[in-house]
Amino acid sequence: SFIIDKLTMARNSRLSRKTGVALIGILAAASSTTSVAGFHVTTTGGKSRPKSPVQRRLYLDQLSNGEFSRETVESSMKNDWGIPDSRTLDPLSKTPVDQLPNGAKITLVGSGPGDPDLLTVKALKFLQDPNALVICDRLVSDEIVELVKGEVKTARKLPGCADLAQEEIYWWTYQGLKSGKHVIRLKIGDPFVFGRGGEEVLTFRNFGVEASVIPGVSSAFSAPLLGNIPVTHRGVSNQVVMCTGYGREGTSPDLIQYHKEQTVVFLMAVGRLRELCDRLIRLAGYPKNTPVGIIERAGCPNQRTVVGNMETIGDIAERYNVQAPSTIVVGDVVNVLQEKNEEGEAAIGLIQNMTDSVYV
Repeated sequence: SFIIDKLTMARNSRLSRKTGVALIGILAAASSTTSVAGFHVTTTGGKSRPKSPVQRRLYLDQLSNGEFSRETVESSMKNDWGIPDSRTLDPLSKTPVDQLPNGAKITLVGSGPGDPDLLTVKALKFLQDPNALVICDRLVSDEIVELVKGEVKTARKLPGCADLAQEEIYWWTYQGLKSGKHVIRLKIGDPFVFGRGGEEVLTFRNFGVEASVIPGVSSAFSAPLLGNIPVTHRGVSNQVVMCTGYGREGTSPDLIQYHKEQTVVFLMAVGRLRELCDRLIRLAGYPKNTPVGIIERAGCPNQRTVVGNMETIGDIAERYNVQAPSTIVVGDVVNVLQEKNEEGEAAIGLIQNMTDSVYV
């Protein structure tokens, strides 16, 4: 940390009304706490920032070095994290290139459902590069993160701040590129299946870099399999539809109308499970007894699977505190491989608990 005399800072602030000033995010990358003119600025690891717009302006002006445009700096002052709008950052190359002159490049990597053994060989090789900067999603499993040999930054994509966290990812990426790093953007599942992978590629192109892509095993297909649920089965389901639980800006996406021989797999939807089931019944014609299965943390040591139907699955998920990342499967395939009682009824509730290595 360092201390700057208040009078010196005030004098400098009057002189520094110029186009380029440095960002608060520059220090955020260092993950340290800085004391400036009597107030603290906690970096990426915390939430506090200069307490007033005037203080923030003094702080930014004191750090002035002409590296960033005023538009970029002002965009960083519009949020509590001090993160600039990625659209204001200057491209690092006139046209997108595979590698910048300083050696920097980007690789978009899918981590699969969570089991390190389900990583592709190429993905594992890249993650063990000690010189790489790995920027990963919050839901990437700990078991996979532990394989990383270089620096790791984890996105803070918590409810209510997903868009700002995405901008933080872009800012970290931009910083890594400017410093000549091989930036690995590590995403859960497959990057292009409801993972914003396409959006990120377009943003990276605006930075002047063409990202390479390493596919991952999508949880849309692997999670049901790991939960002993086939997504297709002769005479039961002849089509599979993948859906997300969230549209743009938190809206609910259009629903797929009910068809008896259809399996619907929902990703990123467990947080609005009750609402989803209600809408499927009211708006999409699903019978209330349609089977529903949820595979939580597929492929991880603490994987669990719960099953029920449209009416009961909300209570079951609440009872067992089912959390993200989870994959929801809707359709008769849910019960195809489940053991039945004498009346031919499938079990409901918690049917698989890998923590105890048993089926219950």
